Amino acid sequence: MSIVIIILIVLLGALTRTVFGFGEALVTMPLLALVAFDLQSATALIGALGLIVAIPAAIRYRTKIDLAVVRRLVLGSLLGVPVGIAVMKWVPTKIVLGALALFLISYGTYNLVRKSAAQVHLASPKWDYLAGLISGIMGSATIATVYRS
Repeated sequence: MSIVIIILIVLLGALTRTVFGFGEALVTMPLLALVAFDLQSATALIGALGLIVAIPAAIRYRTKIDLAVVRRLVLGSLLGVPVGIAVMKWVPTKIVLGALALFLISYGTYNLVRKSAAQVHLASPKWDYLAGLISGIMGSATIATVYRS
């Protein structure tokens, strides 16, 4: 019975990511932690499942993927990972989690408001590096938080 519940949780996370483009971990992590997994195991499972869910979309839309943008995002992210780990080493967990929560709330609010506000187009490729850097910092800080607790 617990296998069926775990599969349903994973499918709910995959559906969330498919519909909204993100949020798989936000849905799946707490539910898996409640049912059967410790946070470290749930983190590893979500990482693997995230890749599995992303592969079909990447294959389907491969002609629309701008590899130059992907390179800039990955480079920024690779630079951000050590920064996020360092932040977790020297900054209290409560402050880091508060900053992550504030960032997610701000981003969600921005997406709600931008539908009615004027669109801002950031044409410079430098923004790709910044987005990758923020992603690397937040991702590694979140994972380091899970493994710290």
